[in-house]
Amino acid sequence: MLNDIHDRPHSFGELIRHNGDAPYDFVFLNGDMFDYQTDEQQLIDHLIHPCTETFARKKPFLFIRGNHETRGKFARQLKDYFTNPGGQYFSIKTGPVFAVALDTGEDKPDTEPVYAGIVDFDQYRMQQAIWLEKQLQLKEARKARFRVVMMHIPPFYSGDWHGTLHCRKLFSPLFDRYRVDLVIAGHTHKHGIHPPVKGEHSYPIIIGGGPKEGKRTLIKVSADANQLAVKMLGDTGAELGEYKISSR
Repeated sequence: MLNDIHDRPHSFGELIRHNGDAPYDFVFLNGDMFDYQTDEQQLIDHLIHPCTETFARKKPFLFIRGNHETRGKFARQLKDYFTNPGGQYFSIKTGPVFAVALDTGEDKPDTEPVYAGIVDFDQYRMQQAIWLEKQLQLKEARKARFRVVMMHIPPFYSGDWHGTLHCRKLFSPLFDRYRVDLVIAGHTHKHGIHPPVKGEHSYPIIIGGGPKEGKRTLIKVSADANQLAVKMLGDTGAELGEYKISSR
C-alpha cells in the first residue's frame, strides 16, 4: 500500500523495490497520488506509466481518492480512468480479509469559498456511512477472519479539520459496532501505528507517511487464517514498525 505520492512518480519504483521478491496480490493506492487534477497527460505520466513500469504489467492496483484528487479542473474526469470493483468506494473479499475502501472526500468544509457552493462532500460521506453499515452486515463480512478499512483521511490523529471530524462522527461508531480489525489511512504526512484506545477507538489505526524523501512509506499487509500482519517500511527499506492481529 502506498499513499500521498503527490505528483512524485519516481516514488513508485523507489518504494515498491523494498518489497523485494516477496509475493503479493495487488497494490492499493490510498489517496493523494497527485497534488491536483490537471489533465489526462498527468494521469499517464505521474501514475499509469510509473505503475506499469514498476509492477502493473503483472499485478493489479486499486485506487481510492484522497482530498487532493477532488481538486483541479480535471477532477471530475478521474473516475473515468479507473475501474474499481464497485465504483469510487467499494468492498472486496481477498483471502481471509473482507476489505472496505472509503472515499473520504475533501478535508475542507463544503462552504469553503474555493468551491463556490458546487460540492456536497458531507452528504457524500453520509451516503457512504449508510452503504458501509450494509457492507459490514453482509454474511461474507461477518464470517471473514478479518475486517479491514482503507481510507485516506483517518478518523483520528489528523487534527481537528472538518474532514477528519466528519469521518470520525460517521464512520468510527460503525467500525466499533461491527468490530473492524484494522483501519489504514494516510493524509497526515506523518507515519504512525496507533493501537486501540479505550473510549476512543476499539480498532488500531495505521497511517502511512508523506511524499518527501525520508518521510515516504510502504505498508505491507499479509493475512492467513490465523493472523493479520502489517509491516511499515521507510523509503530506505528500514522497518518503521509492525502490528499483528490474531484471528477472532
